[in-house]
Amino acid sequence: MSHGGGGDDGGGERWLVSYADFITLLMVLFVVLYSMGQVDVEKYKKLAESMRAVFSTGSATKVLPSTIDEGGGTNPDGSPDPIVIPGIPQKPPESVEVAGQLTNMLAQQNLGNQVSVQTNIEGILISLSEKLVFTQGTAELHAEAYPVLDTIIAMLKPISNQIRVIGHTDNSPPTDPHYSNNWELSAARAAVIAQYMIGSGIAPERLTISGKGEYAPIFPNDTDEHRQFNSRADIVVIYQVDSNYISTSASSLDELQ
Repeated sequence: MSHGGGGDDGGGERWLVSYADFITLLMVLFVVLYSMGQVDVEKYKKLAESMRAVFSTGSATKVLPSTIDEGGGTNPDGSPDPIVIPGIPQKPPESVEVAGQLTNMLAQQNLGNQVSVQTNIEGILISLSEKLVFTQGTAELHAEAYPVLDTIIAMLKPISNQIRVIGHTDNSPPTDPHYSNNWELSAARAAVIAQYMIGSGIAPERLTISGKGEYAPIFPNDTDEHRQFNSRADIVVIYQVDSNYISTSASSLDELQ
């Protein structure tokens, strides 16, 4: 008579229990992942609905008013036909005209590459080199700087655009002991130019000043010529733009967080 065989009954199928537990856990994992995915989908749906409401011309909240010409593309003759937004001119005529006149007037003063006048998406950028405007390493204006600044001021007085004055340096330390670092020196340079502009009739509420120190170079500070270009003062004449604001309820924003 054999004994003790009962302990082996079903031993070959014990792996099914572990396998069933594993499958159950795997199913739970996929359920969790699916649920998380569905939450994101709902958030995107809410975002899409909110954006659709914002951009809808029938909504009380609009970004694109009916006055905007949305027909942009090309004209029948093939010339560009950009989208026109009120307050943002296709080519800001006044600003472009001022930039052109400034370039011509400054060119007549034989300043070479000491002054640069450019237009960009923000406005007119007038860049004055340190060699022209300041004594090296200081915020002291050169005598030669005043006629240039007077030319610029004469062009800016008739218009009402906001003006930003930005001081820059190269990576050399200041030579003036009043300034412990290039942040202070660059801000002082901007302030000196702004004060002269105010004294010459530019309304102070039109002006904003800032100092970038050595941290917005045009070129690497690897040669004396490059340092002269980097150490400069920028005068930015800001385009006048009418702003359209998006207003959404706080509850809608909370739902998207």
